[in-house]
Amino acid sequence: MSAHRTWLLGVALTVGTFGAVPANGQEYFGKNQVEYRHFDWQVIETEHFLVHYYPDERVAALDAARIAERAYARLSRILHHDFREKKPIMVFASRADFGQNNVTGDLGEGTGGVTEPGRDRMLLPFTGDYRSFEHVLTHEMVHEFQFDIFQRGHGPGSALQSLSQVNPPLWFMEGMAEYLSIGPDDPHTSTVIRDAALNGNLPTMTQMTRRPDLYFPYRYGEAFWAYVAQRWGDDVVGAILSDVPAMGIERAFRLETGQSLDDLGDQWREAMQVQHLPQIASLERPRHFASPLLSTRRTGGEIFLAPSLSPDGKYIAFLSTGSFLRGQVFIDLWLADARTGKRITRLVKSTFDPNVQELQILYSQSAFSPDGRLLAFTALGQGKAPDGRLLAFTALGQGKELLYILDVARRKRIGRIELPLDGITSPSWSPDGHRLVFSGDHGGITDLYTVNADGSDLRQLTNDKYADLQPQWSPDGSTLAFATDRGAPANLAMLRFPRMRIALYDVATGRIELLPNQAGLNINPMWAPDSRSLAYVSNRSGIENLFLYDLNTAQQYQLTHVVGGVTAITEVSPAISWARDADRLAFTYYENGDYSVWTVDNPRTLAREPYRDGPPAGSPGRATPTGWRSRTTKTAITPCGPWTTRGRWPASPTVTARRPR
Repeated sequence: MSAHRTWLLGVALTVGTFGAVPANGQEYFGKNQVEYRHFDWQVIETEHFLVHYYPDERVAALDAARIAERAYARLSRILHHDFREKKPIMVFASRADFGQNNVTGDLGEGTGGVTEPGRDRMLLPFTGDYRSFEHVLTHEMVHEFQFDIFQRGHGPGSALQSLSQVNPPLWFMEGMAEYLSIGPDDPHTSTVIRDAALNGNLPTMTQMTRRPDLYFPYRYGEAFWAYVAQRWGDDVVGAILSDVPAMGIERAFRLETGQSLDDLGDQWREAMQVQHLPQIASLERPRHFASPLLSTRRTGGEIFLAPSLSPDGKYIAFLSTGSFLRGQVFIDLWLADARTGKRITRLVKSTFDPNVQELQILYSQSAFSPDGRLLAFTALGQGKAPDGRLLAFTALGQGKELLYILDVARRKRIGRIELPLDGITSPSWSPDGHRLVFSGDHGGITDLYTVNADGSDLRQLTNDKYADLQPQWSPDGSTLAFATDRGAPANLAMLRFPRMRIALYDVATGRIELLPNQAGLNINPMWAPDSRSLAYVSNRSGIENLFLYDLNTAQQYQLTHVVGGVTAITEVSPAISWARDADRLAFTYYENGDYSVWTVDNPRTLAREPYRDGPPAGSPGRATPTGWRSRTTKTAITPCGPWTTRGRWPASPTVTARRPR
């Protein structure tokens, strides 16, 4: 069992955990927990929820209340179940704030949210964009429905006995939560299933149940539930869930589908092979156009994420585990030779460093300065108390998300920038090396900011509720490229959140322009050396691939047609880097269950004919299960779809703000 699969299971167990948290669980660990902020909790009361928030996040919390009611309207219809009492939802402005909650304690940076069966409450932080926040909130709400159904009307906490008796497997619980929060077509999950089909690794139901460490229950479970719903409709999901507390998993599936679970699993495996294997003949492996750089064989260790090339192409910074025999089993920041892939040194020991606790392995990547001397990265570090003293870390103590500057040659951190923000991700240097642009969170809302390399002169560039992520400064200094959910058909008042697209910010005027013709999800822009084209990751073809936009011709080009995926842990995790002086591009690639890093010189030579939209690869003729509308319709902007059966967007749900008693 590989180390990174074990780590992924840890994410699975925490992002949507349904394990009980004992009432005295914080008594041992919580005594010394550091709190650098004191939350003044208030409550927004809606028809079905009590949304707990603190003043800094009020604007985002009001939107969260509306999102929750929309998700409830659809889930209650699909699952044929209604809550008898209002369920509490606790929202936090950032990952750092969420980590210092005293309900569960810090469950690690892979934790996207928690649902407690013993207290019927959901806890989650804002993610930086409303679309992914809605995904996490809906995922946790599915768990809330599951627990409520297991309780059979006996009140909070009564689900625990029923859950322990049935012991539903992770693919059942987490897969259902993913399917009902994402929908029938998910390119990120398709990458995992296609890879498993190609390598003869599609599991049986017994294998999925017994080995969630090998068969990631989020992805495999989601694909299985999508198949079941495609055949019998979404209503069967609710029917099976309703039956399970009384008769167990196997009998519930047999009653509602007429199939044994094993037979149904065999049919699912065959369907996945029929769906995914035919397209493989037209796809390619990276060895046909790129060179391997970071892998277990060349570099040692497991899992290679967030690559960042130095401008001259000689070095690469990345996130990875190291030697198991040397105890390097945690994901840390490393430096390697960008030609041979050989490790040079470990730059940051996040787990054992008292000053750096987490490296934001899901959403951020480091950045070399234009001269290659310095490396900027973000991490949870020591926050300051109101009197300016540094706070110490404890087992569950949390600091703040900070911006660090590291001298690469000396392997020494020389800068520690603390800003009045809740979160900081994805720094990028200006061409003169004097300033940095980054994505900053405040009150659950993300905007673009710049700051001098010495921490002075913080400036906010955007100021709205749209998500602005992964900014990159152009080599000529005139433009910032970033991923955002702004622009038509976005409508925040109507809770319409399109998928991320690449936009340009004019540094002189502040004008924002969306690149044209961007179907699917588009993230992680990287500038070409001449500032006239952009590489980025897009799943518009149904597979996560490298694309290029030419600013001179305004044309899009698909650079790769891979059989795996240019992707990392989540669908919005950074996966590419472009060395401007060397004209060399590095990318994270998923294949055979592993993440490795490959490189290609002068990637613009991969451009052939301009890209033309066509049917997505991987889902030819696939039916849309009931309860989901096609995402080409105007009402299907969010992962939850419309919240009325007629697809109309109702007015905002009534909310009443009050302080808790």
